[in-house]
Amino acid sequence: MDGSYLGNLRIWQDSPRYVGQELAARGGSSTLAGPHKPSEFADRLYAWEAMNPQVGGLEKNEATEPYTLQWFLNIENQRHSRHARWIPRLLEFAKHSGETLLGLGSGLGTDWLQYARHGAQVVVCSPSIHQLALIRRNFELRGLQGRFCHAPPMHLPLGTATIDVACISGLLHEVADPLPAVNEIYRVLKPGGKVLAVTSARFDVDFWYHLCFPWQAWLLRKKAKPDTVQFTARGLRRLFGQFVEHRIHKRHLSRSDVPHIWRWVPRSVLERICGKVLVLKAFKPLSAAIAVQAAA
Repeated sequence: MDGSYLGNLRIWQDSPRYVGQELAARGGSSTLAGPHKPSEFADRLYAWEAMNPQVGGLEKNEATEPYTLQWFLNIENQRHSRHARWIPRLLEFAKHSGETLLGLGSGLGTDWLQYARHGAQVVVCSPSIHQLALIRRNFELRGLQGRFCHAPPMHLPLGTATIDVACISGLLHEVADPLPAVNEIYRVLKPGGKVLAVTSARFDVDFWYHLCFPWQAWLLRKKAKPDTVQFTARGLRRLFGQFVEHRIHKRHLSRSDVPHIWRWVPRSVLERICGKVLVLKAFKPLSAAIAVQAAA
C-alpha cells in the first residue's frame, strides 16, 4: 500500500513552502514555520503532532523516512504513550463503536483514526487539501476506512442531524471567530450527540509563571508569547452555550515546563491548575429533535 500511494502524494515534493505558509498563517500554538527543506518541515510536523516541542530531540530509532507507516506509528506512540497519555481516555477512543464521528481541526488525524480502529465511521473535514491528503494517507497505510471532505468548518457538506460524535482538535483557537463553526457542528450533530473539543488554555503554566515571577521575563529576556486565542473554562462553556451537560478538564503538562520550586506538587494536581489545554465534553440537547422534526 505504501508504494502504490506514494505516487499520488506529491505535496511535500512539489510545494513544501506553500504547506508551511498555510499552517503558519493559522497562528497559535500550532504555528509551524515552513522551511525550505521538506525534511526539516517533516521534523517540525512530527514534533508538533507528537506534542513534543523539542524538534531536534528525536531519538535515533525514530529517524525514519517521513510519511511512511513507521513514521506515523512513531508519532502515535509519542503522542498517546509518552507526552499526552490523557488523550485516549478523555477523547474516549473505545466508546463510540458503530457511531459516525466527525473529525475537525488540524494535524495528521492521529486521534481520529483511533476511533476508526475501534469501529466508528469517521468523517474528516478540512479546508486544506494538503492536510487532508496526509490524514488520508495515515488512514490508508493502516488499512482503515474513512470519508475525507475538503470543506471549511463553517460550511460542512453534511446533512442536519447525521453525526453522533464530533471531535474538534485545535480548531477553536485557530480561527478568528469560532462561533460559526460551533453552530455548524451543532447543526450536523444528532439530538443527544456529543462534542469533544480540545483547545489551548488561557491560565496555563506560562500564565502562572509570569504572574508569580514577573521579574524573570526581564532578567532572562524571555520573548513574549505570540498573541493567540486562548480559552477559560467559562469562555468555553459560553461558546458552546447551545449544548448541555458541559464537562471541562484541564490537562497536558510536563515536568520540564514547571519551575523547580513547584515540582514537589504531584503532576496530576499541577495539570488541573496550570495545564496547557482544556478538554470539553458536552451534548446537543434531546429537545433539539423537536426543531428538527418541525423543519422536516
